[in-house]
Amino acid sequence: MKKNIQSPRGTRDILPEEQKYWRYLTKNIQKNMDIFGCQRIETPIYEYAETYTRAIGKGTDIIDKEMFEVRRFSSITDTIAEEDAKTMVLRPEYTAGIVRAYVQNGMMNLPQPVKLWYSGPAFRYERPQAGRYRIHNQFGVEIIGDSDPIVDASIILLAFQTLSDIGLRDALKLEINSIGCPNCRAKMKKKIVEYFQGFLEDLCNDCNRRFVENPLRIFDCKESKCQKIIDSAPQLIDTLCDACKSHFKEVLENLDGLGIPYNLNPRLVRGLDYYSRTVFEIYYEKNQNENLAILAGGRYDGLIELFGGTPTPAVGWAGGMERIINILKSQEIEIPAEAMADVCLIHVGDKAKKLSLMLSAKLTNAGFKATNILGKESLKAQLRAANKMGAKTCLILGQRESIDKTVIFKDMDSGTQETVAQEKLVEFLQKRLAK
Repeated sequence: MKKNIQSPRGTRDILPEEQKYWRYLTKNIQKNMDIFGCQRIETPIYEYAETYTRAIGKGTDIIDKEMFEVRRFSSITDTIAEEDAKTMVLRPEYTAGIVRAYVQNGMMNLPQPVKLWYSGPAFRYERPQAGRYRIHNQFGVEIIGDSDPIVDASIILLAFQTLSDIGLRDALKLEINSIGCPNCRAKMKKKIVEYFQGFLEDLCNDCNRRFVENPLRIFDCKESKCQKIIDSAPQLIDTLCDACKSHFKEVLENLDGLGIPYNLNPRLVRGLDYYSRTVFEIYYEKNQNENLAILAGGRYDGLIELFGGTPTPAVGWAGGMERIINILKSQEIEIPAEAMADVCLIHVGDKAKKLSLMLSAKLTNAGFKATNILGKESLKAQLRAANKMGAKTCLILGQRESIDKTVIFKDMDSGTQETVAQEKLVEFLQKRLAK
């Protein structure tokens, strides 16, 4: 007997019973993005590796450990085009690809700022953990072309509104910091190097590598022995220039005006090199001792220029969909029932079964959401299935109705029934369902 094939480690199947959570979250994301004036963008699921190495930077876990390379199947006879010979990787995050698309497609010529949103899978070869898989789904927003601190606050407000709509508002915790501009970070790097060089023997191997390649990344380390050293490190915010201090001060004042509570976290740097000035993370507070990161972002004012565009300010965030859905399930947040069909056709007997399929097609062509119950023979079983689907009405066909060319209309809420001629069915349903 052959052994069953399992899904790869770090992946999972999203089964039918879980789809209601995905529909619920996606619907609320779409609603809030529409209200905010964002337009959807979709970028390729794989890009040239340099898209990410240029944006994210060396010394980050994504670049050094987590990217999936796309392997090309070689051909004996074909010669490889220069572009095809470049290393390509599966998308580990969205921002770099969106910036590439912004520059490549001349979106700087559109009225600024350009407001974009996205959702879909990202791929990282990392240790699977709660709500984070090697294939995981992100949703997010990018606002490109506006440096005003009010934009930073406004997208944080958008995040809170989106998460509040699905029932998480009371447990949200915002942590925020500023990592300044390139001039600020030169000062930061100097202070960090001076501090950590006295602890290299006590830091983990990754932090020793980060010390050489990108000292700011040491603040991302989750090792307990490194965290103890990090806790006493210099305050990064003390090195901000006057312009960056003023920008950050306005961001915080705007959050105060919006009534969004926050915690100033001077150790927060985020794990990607392209960030500048404002960086933030939003946590779901499960209890006093456990917080779960569900959304994060910040400014990246230098990234468009890095991709060949003109200097252009930008800010954005991304949220983890699996992690949020796990919270919805664990907290037993009620998902509103959603009708899958307006009309459900139920049959008793083979002749009625064939007729119900033809009537279903006729009603669909007339603009109704009509469906048939398959695989269940008894009337009670079909009615239960229709009720589970959220059908507003049922049309019952039996042998008598097939001969008389009628149907039995059943209102699923009130339970009332009446007989309707098949030739007048479309007109009848238009009136009844319009109520």
